[in-house]
Amino acid sequence: MIYVEKPPLSKKRSYVLKTSLLEDAVTAVGLDCHIEVRYWTPTIDGSILEAEYWLPNENVSYPRAYVRAGSLPKEQRHDAARSLKTMVLPAFVQWLAKVVALPRNSPILLRGPKFEATYLFGLVDIKHDFIQRAV
Repeated sequence: MIYVEKPPLSKKRSYVLKTSLLEDAVTAVGLDCHIEVRYWTPTIDGSILEAEYWLPNENVSYPRAYVRAGSLPKEQRHDAARSLKTMVLPAFVQWLAKVVALPRNSPILLRGPKFEATYLFGLVDIKHDFIQRAV
């Protein structure tokens, strides 16, 4: 289940992620995970997708992925979106599947696993708890 919050942007910026692409990627691998997506404008350009996985707590009784989908200047959006679709979303879904499969007492879960993808000058950088790579 995916919940979305998407504020309007200035005419000079564009969101890189399309929610439908995220839904398709998650569905394609059969992930059953609550996902909250917040679209945002990073204070430093480049962040196109960030995620944290949160265990249940006293306020929310279920585990969930909290995703922030970044915006870029419009002229960068097309290339960044292509990279997001071909590299970032597959890596994100693979990361989330591994996180969801971890036992509840896993040290990775207890510290709050994170995923981050940036797009700068045509290069994608993906970092998370299982690998770090620049593409």
